[in-house]
Amino acid sequence: MVAALASGILAVVGPPPNGPFGVPLIVPVLLAAAFAARVLPGRIGAGIGLLAVVIAVAAAIRFLGADLVGDRSVVEVAVGLVQFAGLGAAAYAAVRQLIARRSDAEGRSHDASRPAQIIGLLGMCAIGAELLAAYDDSTGDPGAVAFALIFFGALYGAPALLARDLVRRCGWGWPSLLLLFAALGTAQACLIDQSMFSVDYQGYEGWQETRQATLIPALGIGATNAYNFIVGHVIYSFAAPVALAEAWVPRRARQPWLGPIGTVVAVLAYGGAAALILSDPESRSGTPPQLAVSAGMVAAFIAAAALIGRRRASGSHRTTEFAGRLPVGPVFAIALLAAVIPALSSEGWGGVLVSLAVTGGFGIAILVTARTRGWSLRHSAVVAFAFLLVRGLLAFTYFPLIGDVAPVPKYAHNTILILVVVATGWLAVRRGAGDGRKEAAHGS
Repeated sequence: MVAALASGILAVVGPPPNGPFGVPLIVPVLLAAAFAARVLPGRIGAGIGLLAVVIAVAAAIRFLGADLVGDRSVVEVAVGLVQFAGLGAAAYAAVRQLIARRSDAEGRSHDASRPAQIIGLLGMCAIGAELLAAYDDSTGDPGAVAFALIFFGALYGAPALLARDLVRRCGWGWPSLLLLFAALGTAQACLIDQSMFSVDYQGYEGWQETRQATLIPALGIGATNAYNFIVGHVIYSFAAPVALAEAWVPRRARQPWLGPIGTVVAVLAYGGAAALILSDPESRSGTPPQLAVSAGMVAAFIAAAALIGRRRASGSHRTTEFAGRLPVGPVFAIALLAAVIPALSSEGWGGVLVSLAVTGGFGIAILVTARTRGWSLRHSAVVAFAFLLVRGLLAFTYFPLIGDVAPVPKYAHNTILILVVVATGWLAVRRGAGDGRKEAAHGS
């Protein structure tokens, strides 16, 4: 309510609009969310309220970003800060409501390794999503890399944490988690940076040629980009880092990691990073129909995740006597092939079809294997390690697509990040062997 009131005041005290005065859309959204949180039962109302807060945070941070360059009056800045404080309080209340009924079995471990595990996941999301590929002019620049770790940790790591905690709290499985990651990947490529619809995003070398090779005129996108962006985000930005991080401390793999404060911080970090991307004119390539369809796809992925997850949670967890007998060596080798083939495929339609077939086939094979032979944290870690390793090794074969980076810092960057992947992958595979539960349901 406070945030909605502040948003309304901003419409009054802010600069006069070019057209007739109107109430900002965020005001009725927040009011409706406050009503829903008050009337609807428990977690349903709290979930609606938290979703409204995420939407409002992006708008609030864009407002504060304009204030920093002196475009707003002191009164507007003050009201904007009140609005932001109200959003933080609303997020905190919603999160407390969401997790209020968790059982003792879901209790969080308070040892010192939990913060390290969370920070490690944030860093690996940034590395897997952006830094490991070494495709831009931040490659080899220590200051730029340090900033990227923080910024992309917020942009990719924070939502990965939120999605993972939701799945673990609700007792869902990896299929639901992957669908939520698909929703996040679609949101990133189509709604946040909107690179999916860009003709020449940020001036990257070869962008236009890649897009044109598999252009679908009716949709205004290239099929190669659609695969690379959405599937790439699912694997490298979210799933692989989460699989490694869970295997680092097996006893917490099926527990939520964030409390109310941590969840609020993650929501604000994600909203802030997304808002900064949206403020870039290069991130406004989508047309209203394209954005509407993209939002519908995000909603469909989330709905599918909930549907599949509830079906799984309502059934019994199956265990199998074969769990743990599946050797990790062949899994690692097959995962390497599944990562290499799409990466080396052509950028034409043939390459897209091959990539879809290989990735889809590998995913189905994991699902079937998990339900019939058993699947442990170690197997998940091995697959994640293989994909990240291939991404890092292939980065040695090309120079950044934008900017002028000298060979020494470029190869130093590649080498250091490969060592990070090897170290975190080795740790995950080694500690994942201690996953005593080895449930087949872990992968189903």
